[in-house]
Amino acid sequence: MESASGIEVYRCGDPVEVFYKMPFPEDHGRERVDILGDRWIQCATASLGSTRPRIGWTQRWLPAVVMEVLDGGEAVRVQWELRQWYDWATGEHIEISRDPHALEQEVDVHKVRKRTAAWRIPENRAWTSTLYPTRSEMAVGGCEVTVSFIVFQWGAAKIPLSYDAHSWGSLEGSTVSNRFIRLFFRDAVIPKFGYDYEVLTVFIQHSDEFAGISPEFLGSVCRGRRVCALYFLWPIQGAQSYGEKAPTAAAYVDAEKLYQLVSRMEACSISTLWPHPLQLWRLLTSKEWMTSLCMAPQFQIPLTTRCGKCLVLSDPLKAATWALQALKMLKEDRKQPSRDGIVAKLGYSYEGVDVKMVSGEEKLAEAMYFLLTQPNYYNEFVYVQEQVNVHLEARCFVVHGKVADVLFTRFGRIDCHGYVRDYEKAASAREAREEWFFKDEVAWQDAMEQVHRISYCWHLWLLAQSAEPTISVRIDYLLERESPGKAKVWTGEVGEQGYSMGGIDPLVVFRAVLDGIV
Repeated sequence: MESASGIEVYRCGDPVEVFYKMPFPEDHGRERVDILGDRWIQCATASLGSTRPRIGWTQRWLPAVVMEVLDGGEAVRVQWELRQWYDWATGEHIEISRDPHALEQEVDVHKVRKRTAAWRIPENRAWTSTLYPTRSEMAVGGCEVTVSFIVFQWGAAKIPLSYDAHSWGSLEGSTVSNRFIRLFFRDAVIPKFGYDYEVLTVFIQHSDEFAGISPEFLGSVCRGRRVCALYFLWPIQGAQSYGEKAPTAAAYVDAEKLYQLVSRMEACSISTLWPHPLQLWRLLTSKEWMTSLCMAPQFQIPLTTRCGKCLVLSDPLKAATWALQALKMLKEDRKQPSRDGIVAKLGYSYEGVDVKMVSGEEKLAEAMYFLLTQPNYYNEFVYVQEQVNVHLEARCFVVHGKVADVLFTRFGRIDCHGYVRDYEKAASAREAREEWFFKDEVAWQDAMEQVHRISYCWHLWLLAQSAEPTISVRIDYLLERESPGKAKVWTGEVGEQGYSMGGIDPLVVFRAVLDGIV
């Protein structure tokens, strides 16, 4: 029955479907694990909610019964009919013996609709203080939707996500944060699909949990006409440890174990919507493109070689000598002038954590040895790259092969250990040109032309690595004003979709990602 305003009118006892949205967790350690909060996920079985990894619905149409009509019909209070609800942080089961209203929720009527025949709700005994649900809810059914999102995100509430808003952006946070995931669904998914979607979330707190996940099961419970996966995690070559002096950061997981899961997911036709298909994701996080393409002049990559772990640990000084000799020969072939500065860096690393700038053979040996012997690191080799002259950095956000926006920055300072500790942002291209590029308009135009030309080369290379069009990457270019009217541009980094979006409206990327759902 509809009112004069066209809003459906509900009565007490009406069976309905309600779109459930779990409130997103907090970042920066504000999640109170000792208090049962709005962390309820609806699980198919008790084991999915009480053991690890915890897997349950965080956004979905679910069956309920109207208990009360509120605000003149603008809202209703409903009681959920499914009973397998668990706290994703603690694994505790919801108990109405402690709170008789625990299975009740007030919702606006635009998230309520009449019950369809899509549900097979098991009969349960009445709740008591000691009796839990006696059946699983694996076969309860569900409403068909346009798309099912299977989200993998951090699930250890006592090891909170933390990020620097200056580096990542105050609006969206880091790309593994709950703020980021919330923005993706609230401002991109809902405007595109309405509530014609569902989200099954897998809360991960340790890399060992990937092996026990069944892609076949995850896909079988989804009701979307298209099922895709989003991995809001950072793969590293290292072991997770939380008893060390410097514990592993939140959302950092073992790359090999994660990629094995992604491979099994894709083998079940569950495509990777975020960040990239596996073959491209692995290639970008490893940074192996630096050595394989540094001799191809069109990519303008500083000359790079790499030293294996065995050599570095056996004789660090010999490793440094050989690395410098290799770079010297590469420079001679390219007819490049010799430079003193050297950069040592690791793959599978984020936020510039494992990048050291040094000078000389002895310092390089120390840097390589230090990087490869950090606690719980598994990296098999270290990259050694020539250091180029840099006046500023152009962080180019490339969407569908074209530069959509640019953020200009420069290094603020390099500490005594060779790490970049601070950087400055320019408010505009004009400010960057005036303050950091000697007000040289001609050299600036030369640099921008090179940026667009090299970006197109990268677009073609990405197509060669993965036939599926790459939605976006961030390419960081190093800019030098060589002489009046002349610029030099180097490729510093090609970041997978998961880069800091400070400098671009995240919705530009989100909408492009969702447009790829067919």
